[in-house]
Amino acid sequence: MIYRIIPLTISWILIAAQFHIMGNKSLMVASLAVPMLLLIFRRQALLFVQWMTYAGIIIWIKAGTDYVNLHMDSGGNYFTIVIFFSFMALWTVASSLLLYTDDFRRIYR
Repeated sequence: MIYRIIPLTISWILIAAQFHIMGNKSLMVASLAVPMLLLIFRRQALLFVQWMTYAGIIIWIKAGTDYVNLHMDSGGNYFTIVIFFSFMALWTVASSLLLYTDDFRRIYR
């Protein structure tokens, strides 16, 4: 079961790094605290972490569009940026989907 939490934690560390790059320290600290909510063995905590992870996709889409706009102005190639941020969004979704198992539902009641 711990192997299902590791990708989620990596996702939130990467989201915190993105907030750090954007200069928003309070959201960086809050995003580092989201996986810690899994230490509260309540169903509401599990659902909150899952839905916040799905909302993390919005962060990757916004960051991707910001970087693409920056590179389009300078005439650079933005194809790799689109691929990278698409991968990050898919990784975030996949890490949240790993929490949809019967093991987690038995523990988080």
